[in-house]
Amino acid sequence: MNDWRNIKSSLKILPSVERVLEDERVSETINVNSRNGITRITRDTIEYYRNLVLSGEDLGDEAGILSRIRDEVARKVELTGRTSQRKVINATGVVLHTNLGRAPLGDCVTESLLRAASGYIDLEVDLETGERTHRERRVIELLELITGAESALVVNNTAAALLLAVNTFAGEGTVAVSRGELVEIGGSFRLPEILERSAARVLEIGTTNRTDLKDYERAVEDGASLILKVHTSNYRIVGYTDDVPLGRLAELGKAKDVPVMYDQGSGILFPLGKEGISGEADIGSLLSTGVDIMTFSGDKVLGGPQAGIIIGRRRYIEQMKKNHLSRALRVDKLTLACLEAVLVRYWRGETAMIPALHMIMTTRDEIAERAESFSAALRERTGETVEIEVVEGESSIGGGSFPLDPLPTALVEIRIGKSRASRLAGSMRGMDPAVFVRIKEESLYLDMRTVAEDEEQILLDSLEEGINRFSGKE
Repeated sequence: MNDWRNIKSSLKILPSVERVLEDERVSETINVNSRNGITRITRDTIEYYRNLVLSGEDLGDEAGILSRIRDEVARKVELTGRTSQRKVINATGVVLHTNLGRAPLGDCVTESLLRAASGYIDLEVDLETGERTHRERRVIELLELITGAESALVVNNTAAALLLAVNTFAGEGTVAVSRGELVEIGGSFRLPEILERSAARVLEIGTTNRTDLKDYERAVEDGASLILKVHTSNYRIVGYTDDVPLGRLAELGKAKDVPVMYDQGSGILFPLGKEGISGEADIGSLLSTGVDIMTFSGDKVLGGPQAGIIIGRRRYIEQMKKNHLSRALRVDKLTLACLEAVLVRYWRGETAMIPALHMIMTTRDEIAERAESFSAALRERTGETVEIEVVEGESSIGGGSFPLDPLPTALVEIRIGKSRASRLAGSMRGMDPAVFVRIKEESLYLDMRTVAEDEEQILLDSLEEGINRFSGKE
């Protein structure tokens, strides 16, 4: 009974929303745009403290409670007013790290991006005639010239590209797809659900591990209006398995006048096989199979901004452009500016200026040289407080690309002790810029493949600070 009386007493001294808003530290932050939001933050904060009281926690006297709530509201208001995105140094060796924004754009897009962002541009106007034109015209021209495709279209991501294509050709018909290719992509989005919302009917053919040409032939006989083949990203079936090469599907589609579409995903415009990086075909090679439609990402191996790119036969691309969904899925001027700048690098043969491609094509020996230099500098700063050495390792291209073909690399290993390794990694994520590393057992590992050269000094400073804080004896 006494406990309940104490709770009731504490509830009575919780401040009202108005009382908190009138407090000088809170009231001075209120303006015409923030009033509703600050009121909401205040109400939520008071409710949080009310629940603490109901759980039996003693919050102190009336003045103390008001002070705590006021300070918490002021802190949340200040945090809301800050730009939340922070620079990250990626020392994980995962080039296309989805959680860190996939392909970094680097300096190769800076001029184009600033021009588009800072003022008006000729987005949808022909400067020569003064007439309205298409916003994607420049990137479409570059995609056609670079890939050899008859036509192209750009939407806001690859899922959107898949949605638009399937809806255009199977929205009132049937899309045929192998059961072994009905994958789940990042963020728990599943291909079957996307297809069900794009097509009138989804026809699953073959089995999980084996699909042959006769399965596709029967699908066409059963009314399939689109044949879809999907790159399975990080998912692979090995052993007793079989599928139909893209070229054979293209021949079937041509014979039956049914479009064949390949959702390739990673967007490999540069033939990486020439650099000794095998395991995935480039877009030009895939297009030469005769496939009618191909979709891929702008922010994966291509090295550009998030975008869904569609290339293929002109008659099919034109049908997609006429689909009213294309308006809902179109890209903005900033995406177009970045994508154009990256595609221009391909056209000029300046792929080394595209950060993602440069990282992918950097050799193990080049990384080892940087790792040795970095390790020496770090040892000089930290003395004998931790063990630092260069060890063999593997980098990952990421983004579902080359899942079975990691890149050989050299890692900087910092042996600091199991509990401290985790705490140090957490501390470095809280720095500005934040630093992401690998952790395994009692060590931190840095892969210089994904660390820009102008980030090395900052990384050294962050590591020195963190190691000095966490390198005491366990």
